[in-house]
Amino acid sequence: MLSGMNPVMRSQAVLASAHAGRLLVSLVTASVLGRSLAPADFAFVALLSSIYIVAVEVLDMGTTAVANREIAAQPAKERETLEALLALRRLVAVAAFAALLGLACSEYVVQRELRIVLAIAACGVFLLHLHAYQVVFQVRQAYGRVTALALASQIGFLLACAVMLKFSAAGAAIGLLVVAREAVQAIGARWMAVRMLGSRLRARWLDPRIGALLKAGWMIGAAGVCYKLAAYAGGFMLWQMSVPESLASFNAAQRLLVPMSDLAWLFVTPLIAAMSASVSRDAAAFRAQLGGYLKFMLGMSALVAIGGYFVAPFVLRLLYGETYASGPLSAVDIFRWLALGYFFALVTPLLVVAELARGNSKALLLSAAATLAINVSANTWVIPRYGAQGAAMTLAACEAFLFAVLLARCAARGDLGGIRRTRV
Repeated sequence: MLSGMNPVMRSQAVLASAHAGRLLVSLVTASVLGRSLAPADFAFVALLSSIYIVAVEVLDMGTTAVANREIAAQPAKERETLEALLALRRLVAVAAFAALLGLACSEYVVQRELRIVLAIAACGVFLLHLHAYQVVFQVRQAYGRVTALALASQIGFLLACAVMLKFSAAGAAIGLLVVAREAVQAIGARWMAVRMLGSRLRARWLDPRIGALLKAGWMIGAAGVCYKLAAYAGGFMLWQMSVPESLASFNAAQRLLVPMSDLAWLFVTPLIAAMSASVSRDAAAFRAQLGGYLKFMLGMSALVAIGGYFVAPFVLRLLYGETYASGPLSAVDIFRWLALGYFFALVTPLLVVAELARGNSKALLLSAAATLAINVSANTWVIPRYGAQGAAMTLAACEAFLFAVLLARCAARGDLGGIRRTRV
């Protein structure tokens, strides 16, 4: 069936299938860890995973999209562009390594063994600069092997966790497995990319093309970092301002909903090129596209929010048993607040695409930065009083804020006229 598709459709099918596979493995892993680890250990594993998720966004800083565009426009300069990208990522990775190492030496983590794991994780974060090689697969629309590697590493992580838990492993040991999983993905992808290129990239530490690459993508990249930090700031602050068990309850609910947001981004990303072309060629067609997709996304997000409210106890009990479905660690109310937040979070990616199509990078950055500022300020007050539920309420409010801002901007431009015209 895949052989009859064009390269873009085939790539989308591969990515969608891989996402479905990773989602399934992720849910099984969450269930195994949530049922087997003590809440404090479960929280530490969640903390490490969140650090890696945010670190990937920080290292990207919008430069992946810039590199893809430059290579597509000038294929002969692929190696030069990739070397500049690798050099930039390496510099940012050094800064990230130093920041995480400083965190490991601070009082953020109290237990000695957890500090050691955090220091080792800093080395793993440095390896993330090798994700620059991912552009090789994106340019060639050759996702098959690298997505298989990502899925295989997740399955390997699950199996390794099962073995370690048989020997009563705690959060520190599982944390080391998290670092190993990320390292395998980064090094394995590099090995595959080098085989495609014929030789490895030789990037200088201070490549003169770094400035141009960063200048072209930093604004969108910074907006992405702010948005990602807003999504995970509550967890980071819970670890510091509350007890680890609060983060465990928060993570038990959040990690079940995050894949929904990832799926939304996977759906809307291919629309950037099409909607950007429509803006310049046919504004009416752009509004019709936006209106149609917006209604679809609103319908899907409403199902998630309403369904999440009613199925929260069942889902949490199915995956974690009674630990996070009832009692003092219950994540039911947290799940319901986050489900409400994802009513907005699943539609926001489409509104972001509308801003990107119109070239409004600065507006996106300001909106995302305001969202992060509100999140941190609100959590500073609510977490000491309401714990994990307060963090969930804050995240839901921040998602609603960003959605309202972007929707208002679309309405002010007249871009929402397509909703009325497509009404039956």
